[in-house]
Amino acid sequence: MISLKFQCPICHEELQENNSNVACTYCGKVEHAEWLYPNKHFVCEACRLAEPEEITLRVCNNTKSKDPFELANLIMHHPTFREHGKEHHLIVAPVIITALKNAGQITIDTRRNKIAIRRAKEMPYGICGSRGDCGAAVGVGIAISIITRATYLSNSERSLTIEATGRSLIDLAKRGGPRCCKESVYSSIQSALKFLNEKEMIHFSEPVWKCEFKDMEGCKKEDCNYY
Repeated sequence: MISLKFQCPICHEELQENNSNVACTYCGKVEHAEWLYPNKHFVCEACRLAEPEEITLRVCNNTKSKDPFELANLIMHHPTFREHGKEHHLIVAPVIITALKNAGQITIDTRRNKIAIRRAKEMPYGICGSRGDCGAAVGVGIAISIITRATYLSNSERSLTIEATGRSLIDLAKRGGPRCCKESVYSSIQSALKFLNEKEMIHFSEPVWKCEFKDMEGCKKEDCNYY
């Protein structure tokens, strides 16, 4: 079997010759694949060329996964996601909304993921250090705002949105150390699920939390709860 020196963005295995129809690991679209990774990971051309916003929408709008952590890991494995960067701000709200909808915990049109991403795009890079605000943590507030349909004129819904963001920021601050955008995403999702469960807005078992990016430069290793 011929092997091409191209590594899978998810498992890092090398591409091999293939001759079958395969579902894209990101969007689920079935295409004929002449090349495939040994563990059956396949990325269609549209997903391969997608930018962070598009790949987030392609994953969330086509998945049946009930695990927001699983969805976040898959998206962050995409080549357009750097080790650190403001693209991580985009994914927190969509993966929360999508997983809860798929689990039957909320009734919502996942097309609102596009609204969530538009709101998250307004946050610049590095704001955690420059103004004490993490884009991933704010993603929790975006998710709660969309779930509750909060606006600046809302009463309890507005309060829940602000409290959720505050709780997420405090949870992240307690983790200490220099920034890690992967950790920020994990912490924010976990904070959101705890918040929603405590407020009895959902009854959702938290998934197992384990980082899949341990080899990246600047990893906090044993100082990170997700290591």
